[in-house]
Amino acid sequence: MDDKAREFIKKLHDQSTGTDLEDTWYCIAACSFAASNNGQYVADVFKDAIRNREGDFIYHRHRSIEGLLKTGIIYGIPRVINAFRALVNALPSPESNEISSIRDHIEVPAETNERGEAYMRNIFRADLDPFLASMDKYWPDLRTLVVTHIYGYYQSDTTILDAITTSQLNIATLIPMDVTAEVAWHMRGTIRNGGTEDQLKAAYDIALEVCDICEVHLKNEMPEAQDVINEERLIID
Repeated sequence: MDDKAREFIKKLHDQSTGTDLEDTWYCIAACSFAASNNGQYVADVFKDAIRNREGDFIYHRHRSIEGLLKTGIIYGIPRVINAFRALVNALPSPESNEISSIRDHIEVPAETNERGEAYMRNIFRADLDPFLASMDKYWPDLRTLVVTHIYGYYQSDTTILDAITTSQLNIATLIPMDVTAEVAWHMRGTIRNGGTEDQLKAAYDIALEVCDICEVHLKNEMPEAQDVINEERLIID
């Protein structure tokens, strides 16, 4: 598995150079490997990302860590911690890392609720209000977790990773989770956040390849882009 994974990572790096994926492929791959419970390959992804670009390692480090942070809630904190540990071991000397939080200005997480709901509305649109109403009725704490914390505090923060890249990362981590409806939502979210079908398919294809390498066997058939991106609603009451 190690040789296959590293060959794939090298191929991704080489094929992405000079394309729209040059600054995103490694984030997509790292998050997909982490979601597939093979966070050790995050180190290989990072090392290849800075190959011949060592002077940019802080930039790549920021983007890699933010990607893991944004998607960790999807595949679980233990897996994101394992990926983070692998990444830390791949970083150059700690003295040059310039660690800082981009969310220090948020004093109360609840202040992000409005931002989170607005971000979700652009992705989910007609599906959002029934979803919110159901959580309000049956499980208000779930709404707080999803809207205020996941989307408000993390997903909607585009300081380091823009909305298109965030949608790509969500696709790349939801596919190993084998959840078709959520994959479909974020496929549409890529388009609604301003991305292209090619950007959507790039994340989709990387995730499927990672699943194959990591022997993640999907029980469900993943949606195709053309089947979902023009649908107004995915869940009908």
